[in-house]
Amino acid sequence: MDQTPPTRTYEFPDELTQMEELNVDDATTLEADSCCDHTDVASVASDGSDESVIEAFEDYKTKIEQLLEDIGSKDYDIEVVQHGYNFMNCVYALTSTRSAEHYILRVTHGGFYRDSDGKHETVEKEIVLLGHLKDKLPVPEIKAYCLTKDNHLEAAFTLQTRIEGESLNRLWPTMDLADKYKIVDEFISLLVNLETVTFPTAGTFAVSENLPSYSNEPINTDIPAINVFDAFADEPTQDPQILQDRSGHDIKALLTSHLDKWIQQEQAEDQNILTPKLEALRTMLTDMEEEGVFAHPFPIILHHCDLEPRNIMVARSAEDGHYHITGIIDWDDAVALPQPLARIPPRWIWHFPDQDPDLEDGYLNDDQYPDPELSEEGKALKTYFAEKVEGVLEGYEEEAESWGRWLRRVWYFAKEGAYRQYEWDFLDRLPEEWARREKEIVEGPVEGESDGKEGGEC
Repeated sequence: MDQTPPTRTYEFPDELTQMEELNVDDATTLEADSCCDHTDVASVASDGSDESVIEAFEDYKTKIEQLLEDIGSKDYDIEVVQHGYNFMNCVYALTSTRSAEHYILRVTHGGFYRDSDGKHETVEKEIVLLGHLKDKLPVPEIKAYCLTKDNHLEAAFTLQTRIEGESLNRLWPTMDLADKYKIVDEFISLLVNLETVTFPTAGTFAVSENLPSYSNEPINTDIPAINVFDAFADEPTQDPQILQDRSGHDIKALLTSHLDKWIQQEQAEDQNILTPKLEALRTMLTDMEEEGVFAHPFPIILHHCDLEPRNIMVARSAEDGHYHITGIIDWDDAVALPQPLARIPPRWIWHFPDQDPDLEDGYLNDDQYPDPELSEEGKALKTYFAEKVEGVLEGYEEEAESWGRWLRRVWYFAKEGAYRQYEWDFLDRLPEEWARREKEIVEGPVEGESDGKEGGEC
């Protein structure tokens, strides 16, 4: 008998809520947000002729000029990158008329402003994190910001250094193989550097009590405070046992704590829809424990959450003529995670998204979608990446492609639940696929069936 995904009262992140309320064209536009901050100007700009925009850009530009004058940044040419309410962030490229300075102005129109102090939480968290990372990774540097609506734009904003180059998303499909190998080498170095940024506990980055509402000076911050992962506003996350379980040092405890949260919620609502499926995920964790997966703790590392080509900036070097990675943008949703949960295989390297227009680019990532049939170049790139990354990040292959993939599948549903039909369908298939994996461990792969790493996962 078919079941319908349960309906619950749940506070999704603002960007997910807005995405689901928009039509397909708007959703595509929103996705473009993260690839436009530091790249081609006016590629998705609006001229103010439709009702979705704030106001015509020429009128809004005057307010930007007033803002820049207030923060001591006069004499800049202002060009639209994206402008309008269809975007979570309106973005403008600033070029000095007197020097070689280039900046990005991001104005946030979505998200949540706290009632207590009027600050925008997401912008505040990003500022704190970028201030911590600026000497560790190639990230934009915050030059000025305002966390409240108390400015000429009546919205929170950041003024950031503009990273040189353009989005890898635009260049990767036409790069020759030699350039792709060089980018893969630099991407692996980036992964190594990301994993050196560690934290004492897993969770989301917290706001800073010491961060002023406004500043026109560069920001340096210490290690950001972290809030343990939760989903329900009334959940007692100050409970010592919950705090210990969700610290992330024991991955099984982290995942089990979240699964228990959903099961307890159903019991409180006198339902039994998700519980059997979540109990199956608990069984998977028990099986992995018996296999020795949780025999030792893992470091808690920085996880970008969207380390895709659209957020990787590259530029061609005048010295050697090759492309090189110049920076990473869009850190809004970064979190601290136990290492295996952060090691998501970068499938774009060997199977770029535009090669498969039918592939759904939803919130279930590569851990849910199997690798398709690869081209010869794709096979070469995948082999090259696997050999290179294993030489510098011990255990990467197992954590990214083997048992780590199953852990991240459990984590997805433990953290988010299942509300969309494609999530529900995939959750239904997981126990069967897990049983097949367990059988193959004992008996060996059956000819024509998946080994749980390649095609056939879903």
